[in-house]
Amino acid sequence: MQKGSRLTTLASPIIKYVQYPYYIHRTSNKSLPVYIDLKNGRTRILTILRRIEGDIQALRDDIKKDLFPKDHSIHSKVTINHTNNNVVIKGDYCFVLKKWLMDKGF
Repeated sequence: MQKGSRLTTLASPIIKYVQYPYYIHRTSNKSLPVYIDLKNGRTRILTILRRIEGDIQALRDDIKKDLFPKDHSIHSKVTINHTNNNVVIKGDYCFVLKKWLMDKGF
């Protein structure tokens, strides 16, 4: 090797493009719009996913299928707030939902 020359390797990451019928926009500081809401004197914890565009029912079904596969109750943990176009999950699933969204490419 000559003096001053560098051996560079370009490792290109594998990028897979998948189209979903929904899209989640990131916030202005490039984070995922997943929030925790505390209600009833901090006894009721809700995880809220905001900034959804597209088919929100398909997003809800994917969340139920991937995160709660054994939940067959009548009152589901995952609901849709049609007024604000949000997905609401009962419980603290903030980090689980963020990891799931990042794994899906959002």
